[in-house]
Amino acid sequence: MIKAVVADIDGTLTDMQRRISVEAIVAIRKLPIPVVLASGNVICFMRAASKLIGASEAMIGENGGVVQVGYDSPPVVFADIEECRRAAALLQRRFPGLEQLDARYRLSELAFRRTVDANELRAALDMEYPSLEVVDTQFALHLKHKSVNKGTGLVNVASMMGFKPEEFAALGDSANDLPMFEAAGLGLAVGNAVPELKDVADYVAVKPYGEGAAEALRWLARQL
Repeated sequence: MIKAVVADIDGTLTDMQRRISVEAIVAIRKLPIPVVLASGNVICFMRAASKLIGASEAMIGENGGVVQVGYDSPPVVFADIEECRRAAALLQRRFPGLEQLDARYRLSELAFRRTVDANELRAALDMEYPSLEVVDTQFALHLKHKSVNKGTGLVNVASMMGFKPEEFAALGDSANDLPMFEAAGLGLAVGNAVPELKDVADYVAVKPYGEGAAEALRWLARQL
C-alpha cells in the first residue's frame, strides 16, 4: 500500500523556467498522504518550498546527500563535501568559467551553472576523484558522491518517517530520478520525462511539467 509520495520539483512540479504549477499544488494539498519533496536544491530552499506548497515536513535535498524530517530539526548529511571542494578546485583551474551556485548553503555536494559541457567535467574528474560524479539535471551541474542519490535519500527519509521505501510513490521527470523510482513501490512520470524514466514508470502523464504532475497525483489519489 502506498503511504506517501516523493516528488521532484524542477521540471516536474515546475516548467523549465522553474515556475511552479498551481494545479500541482492543489493536487498535493488534496492528497490524503504526505508528499516529500526531493531535489538537487539546498535544504533551506527545500524547507521553504515545502512550507509554501503545503508538502510534508520531510524533505530530500542535494540529490539525496541531505535529508531533513521536521521543519525545526537539524538536517542529516550523508556525504563529505570536503572532497567535492577539492575536486571543484581542480575543475575550476581547468575550466575558469565554471561558476558555483549556492556554495555557502551546500552541505554534501556542489553545483555549477551549465556553462561547461558535463562530459568534459566528467573526463577531468574520473582519474583523480573516482568516488565522485557530475550529474546534469538540465538546471545545474552537480558534483556529488556516487554513494548518494535520490534513491538513497528516499531510503533514509523513509526510515526516519517510519515507512518503507516501497510504500512511496515516486514522481519525476529526469534521469537523476531513476534511483528514486527504483527504490519506490510505484513510479509516476510527467509527460516531459526522459524515455528511460517513462520506461520504468507505472503511470505516464499525458501532460508535461506541473500539469502532468497534477494529472499523475489525481490518478494516484483514485488508486488509494
